[in-house]
Amino acid sequence: MSWINMLGPWQWLVMAAVPPLIVMLYFLKLRRAPVEVPSTYLWRRTLEDLHVNSIWQRLRKNLLLLLQLLALLALILACLRPGMRGEQTLGNRSIFMIDNSCSMQATDVETSRLEEAKRQTRAMLDGLAPGDVAMVVAFSDRADVRQGFTGDKRKLKAAVEAIQPTNRTTDLNEALRAAAGLANPGRTSQIEDMVDIQVAEALPASLYILSDGGFGTPQMDLGNLTAEYIPIGNSAVRNVGILAFTVERNTENNGQVAAFSRVYNFGSEPVEFRVSLMLNGELVDASDVAIEAQSATGVAFELAAIDQGQLRLELEVEDDFAFDNVAFAGLDPPRQLEVVLVSSGNTALEAALATPQAQSLASLRTVGPGDMESAEFQQSAESGTIDLFIFDQCAPQTLPASNTLFIGTLPPGDAWRADEPSGPLFVIDTNRAHPMLQYVDLGTVKIVEGRALQMPAGGTELVRSNAGILMAVAPRDAYQDAVIAMPFLKRTEDRDVANTDWPIKRSFPVFVFNALEYLGGAVSTAGARSVQPGHPVALNLASRFSQVEILNPQGGQTSVDRTGQAQLIFTQTEEPGFYEARGAGSDRMLQMFTVNLFSEQESNLAPRTDVMIGAQNVIASDAVREVVRIEYWRWLLAAALVVLSVEWVVYTRRVAI
Repeated sequence: MSWINMLGPWQWLVMAAVPPLIVMLYFLKLRRAPVEVPSTYLWRRTLEDLHVNSIWQRLRKNLLLLLQLLALLALILACLRPGMRGEQTLGNRSIFMIDNSCSMQATDVETSRLEEAKRQTRAMLDGLAPGDVAMVVAFSDRADVRQGFTGDKRKLKAAVEAIQPTNRTTDLNEALRAAAGLANPGRTSQIEDMVDIQVAEALPASLYILSDGGFGTPQMDLGNLTAEYIPIGNSAVRNVGILAFTVERNTENNGQVAAFSRVYNFGSEPVEFRVSLMLNGELVDASDVAIEAQSATGVAFELAAIDQGQLRLELEVEDDFAFDNVAFAGLDPPRQLEVVLVSSGNTALEAALATPQAQSLASLRTVGPGDMESAEFQQSAESGTIDLFIFDQCAPQTLPASNTLFIGTLPPGDAWRADEPSGPLFVIDTNRAHPMLQYVDLGTVKIVEGRALQMPAGGTELVRSNAGILMAVAPRDAYQDAVIAMPFLKRTEDRDVANTDWPIKRSFPVFVFNALEYLGGAVSTAGARSVQPGHPVALNLASRFSQVEILNPQGGQTSVDRTGQAQLIFTQTEEPGFYEARGAGSDRMLQMFTVNLFSEQESNLAPRTDVMIGAQNVIASDAVREVVRIEYWRWLLAAALVVLSVEWVVYTRRVAI
């Protein structure tokens, strides 16, 4: 308890003189009235007056005097402004959003940034008043509601304590949508009514974001949310991080491999350190690097005679964030596709399949339409060992267990349909966003005649002519079928006549290479693809495997069923390192991919001084609860008024009597 003097010395003297004056008024107050009485009674009344006029008898059992002195005491105490040190309350509805992204593993504060955020949250939960409720949300690039609104501090603290760090990047949008859904009710309206109405009562809430601020600018309106950003971490932070790491084969010498990396110094001082390159766990090269503050540099290595392997780049530097000091890159082995061309003769198509680029990608075997009846062909079609079948103006009785490309004919069955041939045709639209048509120009291609396709459900239109769909691709269980509804040659008894001039265009061999790469499931680059933690990866694997096993960096294994999937999507990528895809029951690696952070947003550890949420600028706060003075003078004034009211009631009743 503390006091603040509001009056000067002379004012206190006047105030101190008031109580004695009130008591003196009671002493001077004598009740004597002239009355005729017998002489014997006169002496008895005189003695009673002497007793009544004594000081102690005057003050005995005087309720009015007591009430007046109590009111005066309350006024004197109010002038002293009594109060005590306290903290600002959080509000009756609070939402605590705790960042558990990768950057919160930084150790520029005691233990880690995440532990510091949890400590501050627990301290704030202690300040919840009776009747207040709170909610706990952990967020990285996705939101995780750990505890809904409750006033139970034990449950709230347990939810905070259970939050663990993730290796993911940061995105506040999903977490804000979850919070805004509770504070900002939606609106609805009838079709015939132009006025919309609110579907629920607005529930304003205080939003506390405990983070280092590395989440960009969320684009949303806070509405009834009152946001407060609490930065976690020190501004003077040291960190050097790897932002990129790739490997490429030399096009002139497939045995030579070049490794490239980009390293950034996010600190305020220059640093010198060593960069080490490991191949399959063994040191193969190292380089000394010096980087100025807030600058980047590239580090390159050259390796020879490597078919496949696992490359690991390490920065030998002591900083506050070790996660981005390591990067991984896989080197896939050179692999050729198994492709079978079924044709009675097509010089242009065979020439496009014989280019050096196509030959480096695929091993081609050509058979005639009559060979489709042979037992050998049937066995290879059913075994799934062939990556791609190309049928030129012919079709098998049943579709093979592989991806297919049909030229001038339709796949067997009723899934694909086509109109009668018509012509001449010209191309009016091309889906250049599709991998099969990248860098393919069909604007000047002339077509004598073709057909309009009706593709099965889930198909993708690739090329449209003036007659309709000319080229399309559609999924079939775990495979894909592509159809070109025009022949390249019109076959007659005498000779073959060109049906289109596309084979002599520059775009034709490009299309054939794209088709091999896409339908065959090939990986054109030497380096295995890399994704950020938690992001899905799409794997184009040999179609003969109905089940694939994925080995993670910790040695664990995940089996994935490919039934009904033309492309395998794998989502369990939380841990950094190397992942290997293998056919079920096989030790042969089909494909490798890596998981790396590679995020400038996460590696730049300096806490933001303020953050933008939509159009609102949220300034950083040092502490959620500010120290305030809790004063009681208003309550004392109210008590004085109550006492005076009681005194007035008592007085009026006595007068009435």
